[in-house]
Amino acid sequence: MLTENPPSVSVVIVNLNAREMLRDCLRSLRENLAGASIEVVLVDNGSRDGSVEMARNEWEGIIVIEPGRNVGYVPANNIGLKRATGRYVLFLNNDTLVEKTAIPELVSFLDAHPGVGAVSGKILNPDGSDQGCARNLPTLANALFGRRSVLTRIWPTNPWTRRYMACWQQGDTEPFEVRILSSAALMMRTSDAHELGGMDEDFSLYWVDAELCTRIRRRGGSVFCVPRACIVHFEGKGGSTKTFRMRLRATLVFHSDAYKAYKKIYRLRAYDPRSLFAAAALASRALGLGILQCLLPARSLSSRTRMPKQPEPVNLGGSKTP
Repeated sequence: MLTENPPSVSVVIVNLNAREMLRDCLRSLRENLAGASIEVVLVDNGSRDGSVEMARNEWEGIIVIEPGRNVGYVPANNIGLKRATGRYVLFLNNDTLVEKTAIPELVSFLDAHPGVGAVSGKILNPDGSDQGCARNLPTLANALFGRRSVLTRIWPTNPWTRRYMACWQQGDTEPFEVRILSSAALMMRTSDAHELGGMDEDFSLYWVDAELCTRIRRRGGSVFCVPRACIVHFEGKGGSTKTFRMRLRATLVFHSDAYKAYKKIYRLRAYDPRSLFAAAALASRALGLGILQCLLPARSLSSRTRMPKQPEPVNLGGSKTP
């Protein structure tokens, strides 16, 4: 859809029964525009907590799309993308707070670098620590040395985590190239998003951003983190892990989506030995975590999971501003 004077950014937010988180997200957008022109496209997946009414009161002219049921996170983002009229589209989770100048920083970077296909800012935990969302592609070792694994907490400087967690090796000022950005706050050209067909609806919730970033790079675009643009993410508070049952389901979906991402990113057939090995490993990991969640249900909420102590940033020679 084209308009005579399109906004700079269309912000697409998917919501389900998270009225207060959504309210805070919208207020952070309004208070930190810094001159940027944006439209907000809210796709509400059947909320019954007054989210839609609140959003219309908070943001004059907000575009609200109500599919009438919970169509899922990924399809809802694609529905919102179809209504986006801005030069850029920002996929933004409802459990985020956009800090001052974040959107203008991302817009300026994309304006200045036409070869960059997608950008995000530095995604922070509520305590201000780096959430670790700007990453390289994981290896099999990262099943053990992952973003929040016990082994990474014990040995945070291990080579497998250092390679994977690109954001932990960089400073807080200069943009740097990565392989994966988080769809919690992911900006790209709207025209590119349409040409790519939006997010891959084979995914339920997780790893869809890794697959999207891979398709961007296959088209010749690069993927960058702009650390001056900061977004706080209350991970797990947006509605996907509110109850124990939802958290247990999220664990299963996470591993299922990880398997899909592995096959798609490396273009493997289902009966490729690597696919079979990955399926077995991920199934075993999901089973183990599921048992742990049943034994310790109060500790299974993602936003309560303690992040490992992050080492001092060290630039390992990654790509800088193109």
